[in-house]
Amino acid sequence: MKPQHGVPAEAVGTETEECVARSQPAADAAQEVRARLSRDLYWESDVDGRIVRVDEGAVPGPMALRIGQCLWDDGALPLDGPDWQSHRARLERHEAFSEFAWVWTDPTGRPWIAIDSGEPRHDPDGRFIGYAGLSREASADVIGERCRRLATAALRAAHEPVAWIEALTTASGGWRVIWANAAACHLFDRTERELLDLPDRMLFSSGSGDANRVIETALRGRHGVKLQVDIARKHGDARTVDLRLEPLPGSSSLRACAALLLNDRSEALQQTRAADDRLAELRVQMEARANQLEASSRELESFTYTVSHDLRAPIRVIEGFARILEEDYGDQLDRPGHEHLQRIRSAATRMTGMVDALLELSRLSGQSLSREPIDLSRLADVIADELHLIEPRRQCVITVQPRMIAQADPLLVRVLLQNLIGNAWKYSSRREDAHIEFRCTGQGADRVYCIEDNGAGFDLRYADRLFGVFQRLHSESEFPGTGVGLATVARIIRRHQGRIWAESAIDQGSRFYFTLGPDTPTA
Repeated sequence: MKPQHGVPAEAVGTETEECVARSQPAADAAQEVRARLSRDLYWESDVDGRIVRVDEGAVPGPMALRIGQCLWDDGALPLDGPDWQSHRARLERHEAFSEFAWVWTDPTGRPWIAIDSGEPRHDPDGRFIGYAGLSREASADVIGERCRRLATAALRAAHEPVAWIEALTTASGGWRVIWANAAACHLFDRTERELLDLPDRMLFSSGSGDANRVIETALRGRHGVKLQVDIARKHGDARTVDLRLEPLPGSSSLRACAALLLNDRSEALQQTRAADDRLAELRVQMEARANQLEASSRELESFTYTVSHDLRAPIRVIEGFARILEEDYGDQLDRPGHEHLQRIRSAATRMTGMVDALLELSRLSGQSLSREPIDLSRLADVIADELHLIEPRRQCVITVQPRMIAQADPLLVRVLLQNLIGNAWKYSSRREDAHIEFRCTGQGADRVYCIEDNGAGFDLRYADRLFGVFQRLHSESEFPGTGVGLATVARIIRRHQGRIWAESAIDQGSRFYFTLGPDTPTA
């Protein structure tokens, strides 16, 4: 036992000191025995409520830190009832009190929960000289009980089977269920009352071996454990479950409690089998749909090729007779007649270009795809040089990021870049400071290529029409073209399992982004 603590006489008053000095030796001895055998601490306060004595038990507590202070001052508050004001009124009337729970914080900032009982002390003349009482430090018990309440509330709402179990104090040992949620009752096919009355040996089938002993050992040792067991249902059938034991933290003086969390493997297996069956059915449907799409695509490409090829003959006839008409009868036509004839020849020439573009698109769609390393930077430089040779007077700066290497089909990628860089060249033709840039960001399969220009741009509201055949966002008089180039680009990108998208604004240029699929290597 630690030595008796006190405060200077000037702090507690002469009267208190004299009263303490007249304490009976027998009473002191009794308090000493109580302190050694009990978790309670004996304390005394003076007439002003200040602590003047603390006798600690076998385990020292924090109460000695409050000597010289009033017991319930300095921010101390009740944990639960009775009402604080009524308790202070009881103290003012010098009445006894019991089981008063309160919380206070020591100088280190740690909170303490104590449960106190006290009786008034009087001197031989019957005058009140303070209180004597017992204080029990209950932080662990209160926190453990609060954890139990919170855990129970959470587990009641759980969808998974959960049961609380408690170690028995009988000589034969064992454990029992003290609570089970609805999911656990459904799993065992029993009511909660039946589970509570059932001995632990009846919860599992004979195929579970010594599961009961393993659970009891973990429960009393307050540590977790995982098992696979066969639970015994009410009508004799067994069901395999994964069991996990989670001990409840708390005072070691209380009965060991733990949560049993159960995962029904048979039900999960049934769900997995059902999911596999659904996936297999979907796979069959997807394969059938893919075959249908492939057949439709081949028919469409064949139809496109046939129609385009067959259109060449009548278009050549129109062009030929228009030329003959102009050569043989041109002097007999007036100015409007010549203009009409020129429009016929121009339309026939444009139609020939569109048919050629359709044939090229059909040819590219049917061509086998081969991937090999390609220097996109070098290919773009070659295309840029060709454009400058065609229009040597154009003032257009084409910037290409070096060392852009891709794994792609050489022929298809060349067509792709010819169309995209060619479009940027065409739509920036009215800018004196025309600029085109080809760059990339990211690595591997995440690499994104971008071709940007500062040309005419387009309204993003019509972006869904960009990659359709014969879809144009500018008139023929503004910028000539067939309307098949971007459709060709989109088809090449799809064949590489990539993506393409665009950003633009009118008179603010365009940016076309694309990827070349999962096999694009790091440069």
